[in-house]
Amino acid sequence: MDDLQGIQKIYGPPDKILQPTKPLPTAPPPRSHLPSDPRKPDRQTRPPRLPPGDRPSHPNAKPNICDGGFNTLAILRREMFVFKDHWFWRVRDNSVMTGYPMLISIFWRGLPPKIDAVYENNEGKFVFFKGKQFWVFKDTVLQAGYPKDITQFGNGMPAQSIDTAVWWEDVAKTYFFKGDRYWRYNEEMRTMDPGYPKPVTVWRGVPDSPQGAFVDKANGFTYFYKGKEYWKFNNQFLRVEPGYPRSILKEFMGCDQMPIDPGRPPADDGNTDVVIELDNEANTVKAVAIVIPCVLALCLLVLVYTVVQFKRKGTPRHILYCKRSMQEWV
Repeated sequence: MDDLQGIQKIYGPPDKILQPTKPLPTAPPPRSHLPSDPRKPDRQTRPPRLPPGDRPSHPNAKPNICDGGFNTLAILRREMFVFKDHWFWRVRDNSVMTGYPMLISIFWRGLPPKIDAVYENNEGKFVFFKGKQFWVFKDTVLQAGYPKDITQFGNGMPAQSIDTAVWWEDVAKTYFFKGDRYWRYNEEMRTMDPGYPKPVTVWRGVPDSPQGAFVDKANGFTYFYKGKEYWKFNNQFLRVEPGYPRSILKEFMGCDQMPIDPGRPPADDGNTDVVIELDNEANTVKAVAIVIPCVLALCLLVLVYTVVQFKRKGTPRHILYCKRSMQEWV
């Protein structure tokens, strides 16, 4: 009855009231085979468990951007858009904007989930790729006649799919990456440039099969994304900057570092203790270096005073004086 009410709440009541069906006759339970050993109980078979990666995820379960695992990302309208399964985020100033993630199907109607790549072309339109097809949107409106086959880009374009796409405004060229190769597309002529594909090694330091890319024209860098890392490519010297890859989750999404296991002691505690011990030892050495000369100087003054007293009062009187003084002190 609960299931019936739940279905009617979602889809509404039926047009006509149906007569309830008769309950099915209960069949006798099947006879279980006897165990091979009467002393051991018969074990019931359990359904196999799915690995964690194969478990189906509900499309309405909002993901956390700090978990990573994005399908692709790009700069659209000077903002970073990050796509994962059915969802996408808008990232600005190293933080996710309020109200995100949002379902792709709500923002871009007609666009499927789990897209492969996206870029903004020279006309300011958004070009999305998934498998053998691509979609063109003007803002949030799907253009007529789409999706189309990616072979429409011309001869030489990968026929199955692409990994990422990035448009270089300065040369009016779009670069498509697939595996260890890349292609160059002329946006003005709407044709693929001859002599391609070429190996990704031309982009010195950029990994194979990047999952996203965007250009920072003001600073002269192109950023490539893959996994949970990014590479900063110098457009002038045509190579990746030293010190990369780095964490894209920390430096672009505003995520903190991975939490430390509470059962595991911090790695830096030992170093801190050593520093403290060295500081204490240094303080002790300084104290000893100050105290010892003072004690020696005091002993020297006492010795000089004693010699002077011996000369003034004589030996017997001085000894007697010291003896009485010691008795009084005791």
